[in-house]
Amino acid sequence: MSIPHFKSNHDWEDFTSIFDKQWHCRRALLNRVKDDMFPNTSWNGLTAKSIEVINDIVTNLLYEVERQFKETHQDYKTADDDIFIPYHSFKESVAAALKEALETKKESFEESPWDSE
Repeated sequence: MSIPHFKSNHDWEDFTSIFDKQWHCRRALLNRVKDDMFPNTSWNGLTAKSIEVINDIVTNLLYEVERQFKETHQDYKTADDDIFIPYHSFKESVAAALKEALETKKESFEESPWDSE
């Protein structure tokens, strides 16, 4: 989807208002998952793979929540909602991020000054 050519400033303001609401929601969800998985860790302290996994978790959960919501609230369902596309790389992404985190921890443990005694 591309950004439309707006016919008026009012249309532009409506569009950016929707964007802002969606962004604030998405950002809150990303922070919630990050804080649960990596307590007391800033975004700068995470690896790129960990950030990717956090985004994948939020995306997957939003997909599942929307699907479950529409199953219990049939009046929100559309014809496209009967198409289920699982997110297969989620498991692989989590496994890779955990492996990377363990390797980083192992490296920092091996460099520990406690080993030189």
